[in-house]
Amino acid sequence: MRQVSISNRDFLIISLMLFSMFFGAGNFIFPPMVGKEAGINFYEAILFFCITAVLLPVLGIAAVAKSGTLDKLVYRVDKYFASIFTILVYIIIGPLLAIPRAANMPYEISLSPYLADSWLVVYMVIYFALNYIVCINKTAMIDTMGRWLTPIMLVLICLFFIVAIVGNMGEFSTPIGKYATSPASSGFLDGYQTMDAMAALVFGIVVVSSIKQIGVNQSIVSTTIKSGVFAGIILACIYIMLAYIGASSASLFPDTKNGANILSLTTNYLFGGYGAIILGAIFLLACFTTTVGLISSASEYFSKFNHRLGYKFWVFAWSFLSFCMANIGLNEILKYSIPILTTFYPVSIVLIILSLIDHFIDSSKIVYRSCIYTTLVISLVHSLQESGLLDYKFSVLNFLPFYDAGLGWIIPTLIAFCISYLIFRAKKRGGI
Repeated sequence: MRQVSISNRDFLIISLMLFSMFFGAGNFIFPPMVGKEAGINFYEAILFFCITAVLLPVLGIAAVAKSGTLDKLVYRVDKYFASIFTILVYIIIGPLLAIPRAANMPYEISLSPYLADSWLVVYMVIYFALNYIVCINKTAMIDTMGRWLTPIMLVLICLFFIVAIVGNMGEFSTPIGKYATSPASSGFLDGYQTMDAMAALVFGIVVVSSIKQIGVNQSIVSTTIKSGVFAGIILACIYIMLAYIGASSASLFPDTKNGANILSLTTNYLFGGYGAIILGAIFLLACFTTTVGLISSASEYFSKFNHRLGYKFWVFAWSFLSFCMANIGLNEILKYSIPILTTFYPVSIVLIILSLIDHFIDSSKIVYRSCIYTTLVISLVHSLQESGLLDYKFSVLNFLPFYDAGLGWIIPTLIAFCISYLIFRAKKRGGI
């Protein structure tokens, strides 16, 4: 077979497609709120936000690319974890949470103030019908997202940022809430909300498939990793822009309750009546490209289990399930998002890190199991406490370092790694 490498043009299109898959509703609304609450602690907060919202997703793409598939990566723990975790990740970033949240956001921001509640169903029918049409043609998906939708979205965001700087909206204010006392850990935890480290574990398969789709059969792993790095650089730049807008607008709009509210008021302040149109267009493009990526990646994965239920069937199934969940409304979706993310996001982080040092630990099951299950137990208990399902007073885990900040899993997982690694090395030397 003739070895075909990727052209610069195709590499740019695929990188932009990957960025657009990552950049959805949460990515757009959380950075402005980080900027507003962090105030003069803006730089520290956004740096740690980018660790969980940019660096870890890029590493996740690299982890899946190096492992070959997500299945091979998670099977290093054990077959039970592999089956349950993979299905849960696809459900969480699919019809349970990420897709309905993204689908609802443009409607809530741009249309719901002017339409009756009954129009939500009509909007969702149109929205998911368009998702289905784009997803079933993979070549069209690459062109639509990488060549057209993403560049338009980036131009609109950059225009927004430039006008905000020229408009000289205000100075950074005094930090409030958790950002006044712990800006680093607060930024780190708020990066969970983007869900991108989890999404990276499943987006890798779409990137590899897209690269093969355009006829490339050389250096697929390195190309996938490079496209992830390029997409991450764009993500970081956009997050900094959006967080800056939130920080500089705090003095003008001190009573804003969320990032969407900040962006809505700011665009109206800077662009007048055209602000709603610009913001609505950005939201729609950001959310549409993300839901297309999520539906496509899930369909790609599940289609391999039964050849009679092919890719198109799963595109329809995921679109329909997401449509059903999206109709319960944005507020209901957001209520159950945080406990789910604080349980599974740390597990994704540890899995990504272990995969990147796999050549040192030789896929040792004792290392993978000890680290993953330690993280899972502590994160699950903390999530149950935060959601009120477990009495906070009677947990022995309350004494762990950083537990109150939601990072109590870090030290125990490090200890579990050290102990299990020593056991692994001893067994390898034949010492025990």
